[in-house]
Amino acid sequence: MEKVNLGVIGTGARAGLVRTMITDEKKRGDIVALCDVNPDHLSRFEKMVETGLGHGTSNYSDYHDLLDDEKVDAVLISTPDFLHHEMAIEAFNAGKHVFLEKPVGINLEQMIEIVRAAQNADTILEIGYVLRYAPFFVGMKQLIDSGEIGTPLFAQALEEYYGAFHFYRGWWKSREHVGGIMIQKICHDMDLHYWFFGKPRKVVAFESLMDFKPGGWDSDALNCDDCQNPCPYYTKAEGSRTGTNECVYNAPHDISDNTQILVQFESGLNLSMGMNFFNARGQSDRHWKVVGSKAELSGRLSTGMVRIDPRHDTNMQNTRYLKFTSGTGGHGGGDALQILEFLDGILEGHEAKAGIESAYWSSILIMGAQKSADEGEIVEIADLTRKYPFPG
Repeated sequence: MEKVNLGVIGTGARAGLVRTMITDEKKRGDIVALCDVNPDHLSRFEKMVETGLGHGTSNYSDYHDLLDDEKVDAVLISTPDFLHHEMAIEAFNAGKHVFLEKPVGINLEQMIEIVRAAQNADTILEIGYVLRYAPFFVGMKQLIDSGEIGTPLFAQALEEYYGAFHFYRGWWKSREHVGGIMIQKICHDMDLHYWFFGKPRKVVAFESLMDFKPGGWDSDALNCDDCQNPCPYYTKAEGSRTGTNECVYNAPHDISDNTQILVQFESGLNLSMGMNFFNARGQSDRHWKVVGSKAELSGRLSTGMVRIDPRHDTNMQNTRYLKFTSGTGGHGGGDALQILEFLDGILEGHEAKAGIESAYWSSILIMGAQKSADEGEIVEIADLTRKYPFPG
């Protein structure tokens, strides 16, 4: 195979990952087929392909028809979360390589079935954990692996996301569709924690709804059109990310807006992971700290800058800063890199970094955290891995 012919199932915002293929000097892939139930989305995406690659695409409204297209070697599945399970399994059954947007299903049962299907298909699975490709996190991982900070002993992570108001509109606002806001939003981070620190031993989590609820804004309107006191999240339905302009405070929804997770890893390292959606705009970022036996690392994703403080630098004269950048692109540059590594994996016959193992352990961690929050208990990871053992 000289290049990979890709089909895109779901041509919304996250399908934009394929734009890098258009500017890829190596021409590792081509976009040959599209599927969406929204004809406007299809038309807009086909025009992008025509402009960038110089040809049209085969367009479908039923993803089964795209999977039957013999031209298609691999698929990008970037549909709503609750559709990932069925579509991924059918794609593997059709013999396609699969780039699956996160999460890996919306519960552990769906996850394990996806992983099993991937193993049985003898094709490649890549999960949309773009942060594994962000230079900031790649650099932090390299510093840890090099031994520069010694043994990792303690870690903290915080995601503050100003743009998360969209989770209270459209399909995102229902646990039935996302499995829980932790599964939807910070499965990314749990994958990084596994990548950095290895297998977890136990997890406990707490979540609550503090701000995005009735009373959070002085209005009783159910949508923006009827609001007499517009909030900063006011929008028109047309052109909004969700296609709706439901009130993020008053419209019915059943997901939280903040959470705290504690994880103990098999090494003994304890980690705290926080997330909230009511932060100041200027703090919207991923903030990380890893404390080692020799030094500690700290930084925030948007800057690409990692600070290194030696443990016994009593005069505080040896702090260093390293800048890890890759130009522009979402998720700290990861969006621009991951699809190309997926194509490399297909062409060279190996998984990229976010494959089956990543899919399994990230899900065990984040779905274990969701289970803890839902049931009010500490979750022993061994109990989950016994019930949902890694295939093979």
